[in-house]
Amino acid sequence: MTVETAEVLRTGLDTTNRFAGKMRTDAGAVEAARSAHPALRESMGGLRADAGTERARLAAASAGATTDRATGTSVDLEREVQDVLELSADIENAVAEAAEALQVGNVTNDRIREEIINDIAETMQRVAALRTQQPHGPAAAQDELMRLFQRLQQYNGQSADNAAATIDKLSAIAGRLGGGDQGTSASSAGGATQVAPSFNTGGTGGSGGSGGGGAAGVGGGVVTKPRLPVAIPPQPGTGVEINLPDGSTVRAPNETAAKAVRAALSQLGVPYVWGGTAPGQGLDCSGLTMTSYGEAGLQIPRIAKTQTVGAEVPSIDQLLPGDLVVWSGHVAMVIGNGQMIEAGDPVQINPIRTTNAGQQFIGFYRPTG
Repeated sequence: MTVETAEVLRTGLDTTNRFAGKMRTDAGAVEAARSAHPALRESMGGLRADAGTERARLAAASAGATTDRATGTSVDLEREVQDVLELSADIENAVAEAAEALQVGNVTNDRIREEIINDIAETMQRVAALRTQQPHGPAAAQDELMRLFQRLQQYNGQSADNAAATIDKLSAIAGRLGGGDQGTSASSAGGATQVAPSFNTGGTGGSGGSGGGGAAGVGGGVVTKPRLPVAIPPQPGTGVEINLPDGSTVRAPNETAAKAVRAALSQLGVPYVWGGTAPGQGLDCSGLTMTSYGEAGLQIPRIAKTQTVGAEVPSIDQLLPGDLVVWSGHVAMVIGNGQMIEAGDPVQINPIRTTNAGQQFIGFYRPTG
C-alpha cells in the first residue's frame, strides 16, 4: 500500500471509525442487565404471592376496622408489586431493544466501512495505472480522485445518518418504555390518496443531501431525508417474477426484493403486535418489513423511520415490488400494481398512499439499491 493510499484510507474512514467508537457496547454488561430483571420478577412474584396469602389468612381469622386496614394495606402492597413487575418487564424489553438497535447500527456502519475500503483500493489502483499513461493519463487520474472524494462524502453522510438514527432509536426507548411504531388498519389510514407523480423531487422540507424535501400537500410535512443515491431503474424485460394473491404477475428488480415480497405476502392475516418480530404469530409494521427482508438475506434496521436504506425512489411511477413506503412512525412494502402490504391489524394489502394518521411522510426507498 502506498503512502498516498494509506492517507486516503485514513481520511475516508475517519467518520465511520468515530461512529463505531460511539456505538461500541459492553456485551457482558448488556447481558447482565437483561438477566437481572427475570430474577427480580421471580423474587417480586414470590412477594406478591406471600402478601396475597397473608391477606387471605387475616380476613379469615379476624374482623373489624384493624383487620380491614391490614387487608387494605396488603392489597396496596400487591398492587405496588404488580406495578414493579410490569416496569421490570418493560425495562427488560427496552434493554433488549436498545442492544438490538446498537447491533444494527454497528452492522450498518461496518458495511459502509467495508464499502469505503473496497472503493478506495480499487480507485487507487486505477489512479496508479492512469498516471503512467501519457499525455492524458494524469488528468484522468485526477478526475478519478475527485469522483472518489465525492463518493467519500456520500459514505460519510450515510454513516452520519446511521448514527443519528441509532441515537434517535435509543432516545425513543429511554423516553417511552412503552408504545412503538404505529400499526395502521384500512380505516385509520384514511384510504387511498392520490400521489403526485414526482413528489420526492418537489416539496418544501429541509434536505439531508440529495434526497430532497418532504412532500407538500400529501401528508408529508417537513422532514429531513437521508443522504442516499437515487435508485437506478432496471433494464426493460429484466427482473424476477412474483405471483400476487389476486392472480396477477409483477416483476421485482432482483431476487432479494422478490424473496422479501413473497415473505411479506406469506404473513397476510397475521395479527398486529407492538414490537412484534415473530412471523406467523405477531408483527408490527417495521417487524414485517425487517423480517421479510431478513428471510431474503438482507438485514435492514428495526424501526420504521430508519428503514430509509439503499436508494431513494424519486417518483411513484418508478416504484417496484420490494420498495418501502416510509413515514416517521410507519412503514409498508410495495408489492406492485399500485398496492402495498403493511402490518395493520392484521397484516393486509392496501393501495399505495402517502398519508398515515398525521405522521410525517419521508419517502419511497429501495433497500436493494
